[in-house]
Amino acid sequence: MVGNYSFDRETVRQSLAKMIILHEYSISVVEHIGFKQFCNVMQPLFKVISRNTVKSDILKIYDGERSKIMKLLSKNQSRISITTDMWTSSNQNKRYMVVTTHYIDDSWTLQSRLMSFFEDEIGHGDSFNA
Repeated sequence: MVGNYSFDRETVRQSLAKMIILHEYSISVVEHIGFKQFCNVMQPLFKVISRNTVKSDILKIYDGERSKIMKLLSKNQSRISITTDMWTSSNQNKRYMVVTTHYIDDSWTLQSRLMSFFEDEIGHGDSFNA
């Protein structure tokens, strides 16, 4: 028995979004019947959110983390290197590009941070439209 427990829907949503990010789960996991049943058993007060809502929550986390990184980089004394990487998803028919920044922190440790992420559906042309 848990005493003085208070259910906080926003904390649960945040934790769900972080779990999806951490384990690279498909956003559609929130629509799986087994997941909905599990959530209902664990906490009947939590109504499982839609894939659009969890996507929005994930993007909010990304924006918050990106803001923190931008502040950190503005104080950085070392040089910054920027790289890009592109790949194609065979099962989703989409292309992705990531922009990453690399720098040495004050402890002389190499740091890498994702700065931007672009998604593009594959069409008839060859060019990447980000």
